[in-house]
Formats: sequence, C-alpha cells, structure tokens
Amino acid sequence: MCNQLKVACFKLRHFWLLTLALPGMVGIGFSYGYIKLADAGYDIYDAFRETCSDTSFAFLLVLVSAWFIGSDFSNRTIHHEITLGYGRWSILLIRELCAYLSAAVLHVAYVVFTMLGTGSITGFSGRGFGPQDVLWCIVILLQLAALQSITVLITFVCAKAAAAIAASVCFAFITCNLLRNYFDGPVFTKSCFCFARNHDYETLILAGIAAVLTWMAVSALTYVIFRRREIK
Repeated sequence: MCNQLKVACFKLRHFWLLTLALPGMVGIGFSYGYIKLADAGYDIYDAFRETCSDTSFAFLLVLVSAWFIGSDFSNRTIHHEITLGYGRWSILLIRELCAYLSAAVLHVAYVVFTMLGTGSITGFSGRGFGPQDVLWCIVILLQLAALQSITVLITFVCAKAAAAIAASVCFAFITCNLLRNYFDGPVFTKSCFCFARNHDYETLILAGIAAVLTWMAVSALTYVIFRRREIK
C-alpha cells in the first residue's frame, strides 16, 4: 500500500488539471478578496468566514478528482493493480485519499488567498479568530472528505473517465450550488453539500457527525460495488 500511495501522490502532483486549477483558485481567491471584499470593508476574518463554507467551486474540486480517478479506469491502471495482487480496499482508499488531498489543497488555497487579497487592502490582523475556528476548519475538511467520497463512488460506478466527469460535475453543481440556494432546512444545511455556515458548537458537532457517517456509508457502498465488479 505504501508503494501505491507513493505512485498515486507522484501522479497527483504532476496531474495537469490540478496544476491548472491550483493557480486558478489562487487567482480567483485573491481577486475576490482584493476587489470585492476589501471594497466592502471586510477584514481578513470576514474574508475567512465568507469563503471557508463556500461551496461555489465544489464542481471544480469534483472535476479534478473525477478526471484523475476516471483516467485510472480508462488507461487500465486499476486493472493492472488488481492483476498485480493489490487489494481492492487499498485501491479504493488510495483513490479516496487523492481525491480528498486535491480538493483540500484547492479549497484551502481559495480561502487563504482570499484572506491575503482582502488583507493587502484593509490590513492584516488576528482580530476575530478564536479556538472555535480551528474546529470549524476541521469540520469543513470532514465535509469535504464526505463530498469527495461521493465523487469516488460515482467514478467507480461509471468506471470511465468521461462518464464519471459528466455525472460527478452535474451532481456537485446541482447539490452544492442549485439546491443550496433553495433549501435551508436543518438536514440539508448539516450535510456535506452545504459546508458548516458558522462555528457554533451545535452546528459543528452535527455537521461533523453527518460528514463522518456519510463518508463511512458511501465508502462501504463503493467497496461493495467495486468488489463485485469485473474490471477490464
């Protein structure tokens, strides 16, 4: 499994779409903070609150993951790993980890550079930040992992890059963008499709539990489907 992880991380670091998406998120974040938030009088903590729970670019995070994992089906990398005797559970976990890492890097880059763009105009200060914000970030990262586990599920069901990309991006856009604008109930706002909107403990605890349960259930379902499927 260690060798699998090394190879997967090497491929992820050199994945061309991630290489393009990362500076794109950096530029979007900095521009958003510099042009819009700073002009509105926001400080860096306001910028943090504005972006850490923002799912506007979830479709992009999903696109990168679906393309990366789907390519391993299309170029028969997963077939070769099975032939070499690697366990299907380790194959699945490696892909989930890669999907999570790529999404986490892109989302963190967006948040950090929005804060930098805002701070470059309004100044840098630690005012407003507290211990609860650390927990808030952890919960959002858990929700991001749950969301990416669904992307992995879709990709393993499709088993083709093009189909996985189309299905995953449509799913993410509908759930994380469209539905977010119309549903405000306690169930949806605690799901992985709507990152925790504030740092009160009740919200964070419920959202964190929901994220962990979602990840466990979806990962188990993906494994069952993957184990029963013949990979050619």
